[in-house]
Amino acid sequence: MHPGFLKAPNVIDWLGGIVPAWTALEFDSFRKLRQKPEEPDCAVQLSETATSPMARNALIFLSRLQHGVKLTATRNLQRAFVASMLEALEWPGFDPEHAFRLHKVINEPDYLPLHALRIFCDRAKLVRVSKGELRLTKVAQAIVETNNIGKLNRLLFTGCFWNTNLAYFDGYPLAGWPQGDIGLTLWSLSVAATTWQTPSTLARLCTVPVNGILDAPRDLGGSIFEARLLRQLCWFGLLEVETIPDEERQFVKKHRFRTSPRFNDFVAFTVDIERPSSAVH
Repeated sequence: MHPGFLKAPNVIDWLGGIVPAWTALEFDSFRKLRQKPEEPDCAVQLSETATSPMARNALIFLSRLQHGVKLTATRNLQRAFVASMLEALEWPGFDPEHAFRLHKVINEPDYLPLHALRIFCDRAKLVRVSKGELRLTKVAQAIVETNNIGKLNRLLFTGCFWNTNLAYFDGYPLAGWPQGDIGLTLWSLSVAATTWQTPSTLARLCTVPVNGILDAPRDLGGSIFEARLLRQLCWFGLLEVETIPDEERQFVKKHRFRTSPRFNDFVAFTVDIERPSSAVH
């Protein structure tokens, strides 16, 4: 990031008086938050004792793969298996009856919770495809046998946020933003999302904007931030979400988010503060 970035006119206009939380960090901490958890100087530490809705669902999913599950010709889970998971998974904010009221058949890509879970398990190296079947890896088999949900939660979190292109799940441009700064974003959320905030405000508090966001004809930052990071953090139980009415568009659902008690139980940071944050909370 070049000096004077925050003084650029388009950045000032986009921020609208909000000071990003990460501006309070010393540069070395800023740099270390951009490292991956497995790298020795990463400033993000993930617990292996905390659990989450995602991990509980994953344990159910993985336990049903112990003897392998046949895939379709397109390498998706078969419809019978998908149907069996509808009652097994309890996914935050997802109602199968509402989502599938017009569906006669349900394929894996139609069922977002299961499809996302399968992808995250793959990126976490918990499953593999062999001879037309989805099978557990040795790591996953050991987790299922020992019911090690804490380790599973950590592996899934890393697989989701560091190893999966989350833009795959939405139709927005700018693939990779703001996920490329996930560590920095997590720290910023830890200090800026302790009270209810809109996605638009959180995007300004917790992300490093790029040209496609700054120059967009409409405010894309909040929408992309919600679709790619806030929603997934709710799946892991790190954020709470509430629905608020839209005064202009009656049928549009708007959300606000804040950190949950699980957040600090799961994520810790080693950072130095340059000055007290003046971010708008």
